[in-house]
Amino acid sequence: MADEQTESVWPYRPVSLVWQRRLRLWHRRLALITAVQLLLWTISGAYFAFVDISMVRGEPHRLPPRTQAIDLAAFDFPITATSQLIIKPRLSGELVVGVEDERTSLTTWMTARGAPVLPLTREQVISLVQAKTDIAVDEAEWVTTTSEAAEYRGRELPLWRTFKASEPSLAVYVDPRSGDITAIRNNAWRIWDFLWMLHIMDYDDRADIGTWLLKLFSVLALLTALAGIALYTLIPWRRRESS
Repeated sequence: MADEQTESVWPYRPVSLVWQRRLRLWHRRLALITAVQLLLWTISGAYFAFVDISMVRGEPHRLPPRTQAIDLAAFDFPITATSQLIIKPRLSGELVVGVEDERTSLTTWMTARGAPVLPLTREQVISLVQAKTDIAVDEAEWVTTTSEAAEYRGRELPLWRTFKASEPSLAVYVDPRSGDITAIRNNAWRIWDFLWMLHIMDYDDRADIGTWLLKLFSVLALLTALAGIALYTLIPWRRRESS
């Protein structure tokens, strides 16, 4: 004849039935609130971990920079005590000088003779991008306005946006004064940017990692995890054995 026995499988401290019910209820409620965001954190985190950030930034499209001799005797312009110089080639045979004011962090671009540089023309910027990248761009747009979620946010305007007509999703942004390629944007970056917005819960400019929503859901997720641990460790797990 089989005797029915009850055996404790996990060491536990007795918890009243009232508190057991309350703990289960709060664990379920918290899980319902945080489940979607926890899933988004997992998906976005996996994307960030497995996708090469250099590919996201379009770095493989950049060609090695060309070296160019600089004749300092050719430069003739006033420099203040608070200025920092940046000398770089812009077009073939052309050097431009950036004078950065340390007090304002603003950079003024000039020619070797101290005259303000003229912005690159459409033809010049297309030629520049073809020389500095492996992207055969053939179109250029003049960008003068921005928005909080623009893919060129944080860059000083105006900018040139260059792209290949047959592949407009691959865009190269160029500073018309210095000739610097300030950003390369592709679909991998746009996916990354969208997931980053969901990850940090900043749905405006996608840059603030201290939003109140992120803090709130972080606390709720922590409470959900602690409630789950409490359910597992403080409430008895029992099983029936027949002999």
